[in-house]
Amino acid sequence: MADVVTIANFTEPMEAEMAKLRLESAGIDVYLAGENARIMEPGLGPLQLQVSSDDEADARAILADPGEPAGEDPQAP
Repeated sequence: MADVVTIANFTEPMEAEMAKLRLESAGIDVYLAGENARIMEPGLGPLQLQVSSDDEADARAILADPGEPAGEDPQAP
């Protein structure tokens, strides 16, 4: 069984959720540490985005890739 590693910290819950969904859509299992604590006490420390150490490199690459800007056609000259 692989270890779990923190690949990012977020202070904004919406940013953390967007990153989590991006990784999940790529098939990576993600855990958002601190999520439940923030529900009970808003502002209680950062949210930690965690993945298996086996998925760490892929997860970091996905989060580092900004993707295509909305409305731009990648086929355009």
